[in-house]
Amino acid sequence: MAPPLLLLLFFFLSPTALISESRLSMDYYSKSCPSFNQIMQENITNKQITSPTTGAGTLRLLFDDCLPNGCDGSILISSTPFNKAECDADINLSLPGDPFDLIVRAKTALELSCPNTVSCSDILAVAARDVVVMLGGPYYNVYLGRNDSTSSQASSIEGKLPKPNMKMS
Repeated sequence: MAPPLLLLLFFFLSPTALISESRLSMDYYSKSCPSFNQIMQENITNKQITSPTTGAGTLRLLFDDCLPNGCDGSILISSTPFNKAECDADINLSLPGDPFDLIVRAKTALELSCPNTVSCSDILAVAARDVVVMLGGPYYNVYLGRNDSTSSQASSIEGKLPKPNMKMS
């Protein structure tokens, strides 16, 4: 009778253990990538100074990533000949290139310093927060440790995002 009870106990405790290991935290990269904050700040500052529209674009990019399926970096995945990705959905065609460039530059620098460590979804979340602060907005905590999505489909967001208002008054 003991083995089935142990198996049942293991079944109920295993998901709890997995959940506790995957919790988000503000210091998620403090040991695995101690230069994370410095690299992010340098890339964000350089991009915002050279392209002043980066802040607004980065905030919209985060919004378009997080709203439909959670903050998973799926907006950053490119289309393939067999799959139209979220970034190429009709609603997202007006997204500017500057925030994508910022994420690519930050990811490249982080990969050189801390290979295979920092997720693109965390990079996007921190970049959005830091440009908001740089432009005079409030500082807010960003919890890190997100996993990047491995798929992105334009059809998964159709009808879920409000259309941008392109009218100029």
